[in-house]
Amino acid sequence: WYQRRVREPHCANQHFTVQFTRVAMFPFLFAVVSVLVVLPASSVAVSYTALKFADDAYSLISYNPDMTRLADTFSICLWVKKQRSGNSPSPFNYRNEEIFMTDSGHFNRLFGSTALDGALTSKFTVPMNTWYNYCSTWSLASRTFRVYLNGQQVGTQTTPSGRRLSTGGTLVLGNYVAGHSSLYFGGQMFNFNLFSRELTATEVASMSESGLCTEIPEGLEAYRVIKWEEILKLSRSGTVEDFVDPKCAAAKELRTCPITLKKLELAVAEKSSLELSLNKTQGELLKLERLF
Repeated sequence: WYQRRVREPHCANQHFTVQFTRVAMFPFLFAVVSVLVVLPASSVAVSYTALKFADDAYSLISYNPDMTRLADTFSICLWVKKQRSGNSPSPFNYRNEEIFMTDSGHFNRLFGSTALDGALTSKFTVPMNTWYNYCSTWSLASRTFRVYLNGQQVGTQTTPSGRRLSTGGTLVLGNYVAGHSSLYFGGQMFNFNLFSRELTATEVASMSESGLCTEIPEGLEAYRVIKWEEILKLSRSGTVEDFVDPKCAAAKELRTCPITLKKLELAVAEKSSLELSLNKTQGELLKLERLF
């Protein structure tokens, strides 16, 4: 018999173990193909739950995270769906504008600097009720604050030499501060994460291009300090509701791979060896899938 592992194109981060058993049945040879879907132990768990913040000033999540590992370098990434008009809706604010943004792009502040105020609004042209990916990165070494929209760098700012991120502050999701009547978010948010590393432009673009419902790349998991799945467990004020976007519901189904192929008998040409190349193995799997 022959066994090979191949990735299944329809199931992200999963693979098939494919076993070919040679059975002599004159005048042909048959290969019994068994396919087992396995989720690698090294993959990162995914939460498909997003949050919907009510259209008011008191629906938010507020807590004091440990930001120690982020003092010298950080990257923040999340998915945002804008549902209020104007320049002011604020998905998050950390320690009174130490890190602060609005979903229109009008405010993108680090260390309270107003250098980018109004400068990026023309870049944030995503329509209302449409998901977009936002990331910002910075390090003490580079002294450069970079803002990304849907994987593309749209703005930069040079920060003062020696200035580090202040720790010990409050992180507010869903408003600037509790009760602020003009800066409250009132939109939808998904996969808010903070990393203790300055992500590269390639890494940011890759996460954006992978789409709304994909998991954090395994290589970045060790740097993920503030985790979305832990935020979902925090206490909430006002009306902050869990939901699963229809796109992510579909992705969840694909990830569990319910279409696992049953055992089939596939007539193959008589050969002295059943050694198959990876490309041919994948081709045979696709042919088998079409039989269903």
